[in-house]
Amino acid sequence: MKNALKLVLQSARDLSTRLLPDRSDKNKYGFAFLVHPRDIRDVYRKYPFLRLLPVTLLEFFLRWYWPVILSHVTGLVSRKTGKPIHGFIFTISLTARQMMENRACALRKIKQAIILAKKSGAKIIGLGGLTSSLSKGGLDLLGARGINITTGHAYTAYNVAQTLLKLADFFGTNRKTAVLACVGAAGSVGSTTAQLLAREGFTHFILIDREHKRQQFEHLVAQIQRLNSHAHISLSHRIADIATADFIVTTTNAPEAVVHSKDLKHGAVVVDDAQPSDVAPDVLTRGDVLVVEAGVVHTPDIHNHFNFNLKDRFDNFCCLAEVLILAANEWDKHFVINRATLELVDRIAAWGKELGFRVAEFQNFNESISRERLEKMRGIIQERHELQS
Repeated sequence: MKNALKLVLQSARDLSTRLLPDRSDKNKYGFAFLVHPRDIRDVYRKYPFLRLLPVTLLEFFLRWYWPVILSHVTGLVSRKTGKPIHGFIFTISLTARQMMENRACALRKIKQAIILAKKSGAKIIGLGGLTSSLSKGGLDLLGARGINITTGHAYTAYNVAQTLLKLADFFGTNRKTAVLACVGAAGSVGSTTAQLLAREGFTHFILIDREHKRQQFEHLVAQIQRLNSHAHISLSHRIADIATADFIVTTTNAPEAVVHSKDLKHGAVVVDDAQPSDVAPDVLTRGDVLVVEAGVVHTPDIHNHFNFNLKDRFDNFCCLAEVLILAANEWDKHFVINRATLELVDRIAAWGKELGFRVAEFQNFNESISRERLEKMRGIIQERHELQS
């Protein structure tokens, strides 16, 4: 009963903030990060009493509920002044599936959240989950005045690539011979990650995405070949073609898993960046396959005061970390809209290092990945290489 009353009061507060005239401090720098529930389980995690409602009734409620503040983010300070910078995590109520089923409704709620963020004092907002792809990488939100936007794609792509590089080095991988599959390769994070890995010496690529994205494919192929003249690139529209890959990067906006156990070969390593996850639970039952959640960064001393279900209380998703980095530098323009460039990736990566941000300890949505598990996987991969040679 107490939690239900708290929800009602907070909802009334946030609705009135959005609808009433702007009273935020124009001279105070603040930031916001926008999320949504991946599925009904996320709703239950935040508001357990809602389990009492039938799912159909709860989904109807989520369809009509307005954006609200989930938590305040503390611990960030300005690199210019040394003063604390206040931040918020906002949510729209639709689950990933609901957003994909009704994109117009999702975009309307995203725009409402932008207004709420601005009137709460945010000067920049980061787009989390599907809020970026369903607003065309932020392009549909550029009409909002007085607040800047970033998609999180630059810092996310950087950390996805860094996660894979750390794994590859640990397993003793030959970058020139390893086969790398990118699922969702035509998207902003997928394409940028592929370019970063080409720049780092990976040569054999399988790029997988939907057939209608041919133009993005052609541009990506040209970019990879510019960065690595020895690159061998295969294009595909079938998820089954990841069966030959040693490493698989997944970055789709699919509301449900696209990678299943039957798709993966013995010794495959999956670096999963999608929210909700692109990897089906049956993959985690295989002891000969490793799944690592890639979009997680360790952000020392930053308290988000919200349970993202990550393994360390100072771990955060990379798209949130991007807006943290920008806020620490009091960035006053849009950063990444639609697609990231390698120039922006290198800039945000350098700023992140200055704040002490780094790739989080290896984990997935099922476990923290122990050294013992990594050693076992290294043995499986080495055994596979010996059999192939």
